[in-house]
Amino acid sequence: MPGPEPKGGILPLKELAFIWGGNILSKVMMFVATIYLANALEVEGFGVFSTAFAIVNYISLALFTGLDTLVTRESAALIPGNTWAFSKKVFSYRRRLVNLAVIATAACAFFMGKGNREMGFTLLLFGLSFLPQQIYAVNLFYGLEWPGPVAVYFIGGRVVYLALLFLTVRNPQGLYFAAGAFTLAVALENLFLFFCLFGRYNKRSDPDAAAPALDLKPVLLLTILTALLLLHENAPQFLTFFLKGDEEAGLYASSFRLIYTAVTFANLGGFVFLARFSKQRKENEGKARGSYKKASVFALLLGILFALAGYFSADFIYEMLFKASYREGAAIMRAGIFQMALVPSRVLAWQYVLVKEKASRLLLPLFLGVAASIAITSCFILSKGALGAARGLVCGEFIVCAILFFKAR
Repeated sequence: MPGPEPKGGILPLKELAFIWGGNILSKVMMFVATIYLANALEVEGFGVFSTAFAIVNYISLALFTGLDTLVTRESAALIPGNTWAFSKKVFSYRRRLVNLAVIATAACAFFMGKGNREMGFTLLLFGLSFLPQQIYAVNLFYGLEWPGPVAVYFIGGRVVYLALLFLTVRNPQGLYFAAGAFTLAVALENLFLFFCLFGRYNKRSDPDAAAPALDLKPVLLLTILTALLLLHENAPQFLTFFLKGDEEAGLYASSFRLIYTAVTFANLGGFVFLARFSKQRKENEGKARGSYKKASVFALLLGILFALAGYFSADFIYEMLFKASYREGAAIMRAGIFQMALVPSRVLAWQYVLVKEKASRLLLPLFLGVAASIAITSCFILSKGALGAARGLVCGEFIVCAILFFKAR
């Protein structure tokens, strides 16, 4: 794909807007896919689909987030001559992680498939999506400041996914087609970025240039902390399926996916603050702290605004978007919606803790906080099912936020 060679430094506003635009359209299309699948698969089928997706998504984020963060940072300093060599090194590390992901998914499929064959086979189909992620290059493109292909990646993959869903999933018997559509879309979007990368940098590769070394030691702590945060967010979905079954899991998933979509819109600019806080802290600690506090207040107010809107419009949203079988989901949404009031400011606190290089002090308190979140959620689920899962997630969010806000003070 032609285009000027990316320059160093922070992405200009126009390029950030290009990536954000693609990201927004991607989120909108995934929202449409969620609603379509919920109605086509019915409550039980959607419960299986959502739980399998949550398991695979958790494995993916827990294993790859640390490496992807490091790749973004290191690729920003690359020159055309050693970019392809660096890419191959990254792909070799990802291949090892993909092997772990496939093994973990297969183990989950074997364990869960004993009690629910649909769940086991759906997990296997989702697990195949890890194979093309050996050549995942989104974070590499972020570092190279080449936003065009990333925007196409976001939009094109979702267009393919939606098209496949509309063609193949019409009723609850389309569960396997839904999982297969996701896997095929992931394969195509990763191949697209790989060929963009290969086409631009392979010919410029300097055979004598050594690829920059990747120090993976700092990644381990980040991976563990990220895995804990993700466990807090995803545990209610897992626990609802295990403790209450397909139907309750489907009802919870319909609510959580709506809330999650709203959170992503309320926090669209969150990822840029890590670089901003880092740069400001090098210049002036007080300036960085002031920016963090202002951004946190704004994020909290925006989260509260979105939460209030969701709370008062829950019945209308469910009546407009879902079949009658989901009518109990509106109450679940109202019970869990105030989690999103805290998430945008929690993300900023997490980033500021990383900037202050206090992540090592976060491990024990975050572990205890997530354990408390899961324990509370389990108790709520046993007594109230999906409604309890939503209430438990809100309680857990307060605990996790308190820990992160304290460490970021």
